[in-house]
Amino acid sequence: MDEQKLYQVFGQELEVPNVVNEKLKQAYTQVKQKEFPGKRWRSWHVRIMLAAAVAAALLCGTAAAYEFYVRQSVEANKPQVAQGIVDGGQPSWEYKEIRSEEGKLLTYWPNRETVPVDEGQVQALLGDYLPESSYQWQIQDYTFTVEGYVLDENTGTAKIYYALERPGGFGEGAIDWEHGWLNNTEYKPSIGFESLSEMEWPWFGGRAYVDVERSTEEKVYVVESVANMSGWKAEDGLQVRFIVGEGNSAIDTYLELPAVKSLPSVAAADPATGQAALELSAIGIKLNCENGETVRYCALEYENGTRYVVWDDENELDNADYGLIEGERPSQVLGKVFNRLVDPSQVAAIIVDGQRYELP
Repeated sequence: MDEQKLYQVFGQELEVPNVVNEKLKQAYTQVKQKEFPGKRWRSWHVRIMLAAAVAAALLCGTAAAYEFYVRQSVEANKPQVAQGIVDGGQPSWEYKEIRSEEGKLLTYWPNRETVPVDEGQVQALLGDYLPESSYQWQIQDYTFTVEGYVLDENTGTAKIYYALERPGGFGEGAIDWEHGWLNNTEYKPSIGFESLSEMEWPWFGGRAYVDVERSTEEKVYVVESVANMSGWKAEDGLQVRFIVGEGNSAIDTYLELPAVKSLPSVAAADPATGQAALELSAIGIKLNCENGETVRYCALEYENGTRYVVWDDENELDNADYGLIEGERPSQVLGKVFNRLVDPSQVAAIIVDGQRYELP
């Protein structure tokens, strides 16, 4: 029985947990070994269930805690999705410190500026790089819909726009509506993203912002800005790790997102050495530096003379949705995900701590 016949038997593709995937890999490799010797299977890919392997897997005690979730393709409103990805109804705010009763600084909100989104520019820069449809899963009483996403393998950054709906909402204090922020000590479930490229560290670091204009108490729209500087490929796609519940009743499952084309980027070199200094795309920037923690200022200078200050530590300004430093000193990579859309063709130069990098 080949894969096409299996598909006809079961009717649709299913997201397969890792424990069952291992059984699938072992059984299906044995079945296909003579026909396709040496073929290498990647255990994270969506597969059509092989009946014998699934039956064997379900005999394992560890498999009993897993459930299967069907991925549904739903029609995408591309203009709305694209706007949500780069705008997401996110608010601006001024610097604010949060202190304890004893006066100890607990946390603070840096100055943050957001700008209106031009719908035509959004479509021109992102339209060809969005998935053709949205994807939805029903997990217990949660309806999880990934409306769209854009991936940039050149700068190592990505943005995912999704909705999570639950009757009765998410509990008091789960959402900071003033700042468009998820309080992860109250907000459940836990949602994370990983690359499907073959790499040692496939996990994305990230930060979630609530689209306060579209969200309600029972249905939250979220822009997740993520980064991983380790060389993943957009053509391999992503997977979502979705965790809800605790202990033996917890659900910990992986949901696959299909591949899309990577956003393009432009590069600039160090004028003194000629070595690669940075990569810039519509959603993020990657800087090669000695010590990412000491980079205090970064701005994009447009052809018309205006600037988008991505961050300015001296003035407590942070217009990046997320930042990540990877590598060992003195050879580190610093990545930032923008809180707005950037047209690289309109950027004349990038200024980093007083150093000016001209773009071709």
